[in-house]
Amino acid sequence: MTEAQRISFIQEIAPYAQEAYKTLGKVKPSICIGMACVESGYGGSKLMYSHNAVLGQKVGTGRTAKKYWSGKFFTSKTKEEYTVGVHTTITSAFRAYDDLRQCIFNYYELLNTSLYKRVLASSDYRTQMQQIKACGYMTSSTEVNSVLSCIRKYNLTQYDPENMPNTPVQPYVRYGETNDYVLSWQKYLNTCGFNLVENSRFDDAMLYAVKKYQQQRGLVPDGIIGPLTWATVGK
Repeated sequence: MTEAQRISFIQEIAPYAQEAYKTLGKVKPSICIGMACVESGYGGSKLMYSHNAVLGQKVGTGRTAKKYWSGKFFTSKTKEEYTVGVHTTITSAFRAYDDLRQCIFNYYELLNTSLYKRVLASSDYRTQMQQIKACGYMTSSTEVNSVLSCIRKYNLTQYDPENMPNTPVQPYVRYGETNDYVLSWQKYLNTCGFNLVENSRFDDAMLYAVKKYQQQRGLVPDGIIGPLTWATVGK
């Protein structure tokens, strides 16, 4: 998998993680995004991705966290590390979803159940990750460090609430869209020295301009106009 594909996966799920956090709270978006990257290999696991199961939620008893899960599931072999360094292959039932948003909302729903009451909303992302492990979400002895490494590498804390500007929520504006928000950004970018055609279409030229603009302002140049990019307007 290329670095561009990894970044594309992060861009795809980050808005859902932020939306789910605003709705259900507690677990920081950076944790959700980082775990999805590790659990699904940045969406590279064809089986998991085809079922929109990028966070590896198991069916379990099937009686809890059901608001955002319709009951669909699939079975797959997986390796569990019940003893550190010893991997046991078993067949497990995993929850399947209609889309990635549903998967991420169900993840937040699950981590708000009594099983994960030791995961504290007041904790920093490093501690939250340790708490999730302690509550039994995964058996891997290396996943905590893998997730934390992913968070640091891709600056995923930029999506966490404490790093989000305290401004009215603005819509995400993405490549391929055609609307008035795109037009307003084309006009604004032109005042910043770019030379875009003001046609309301988020095309290749605009994508390049947005990335360059983000880079100039110290943001991750992901080409998506989200809250952090909106917050730079006029500054």
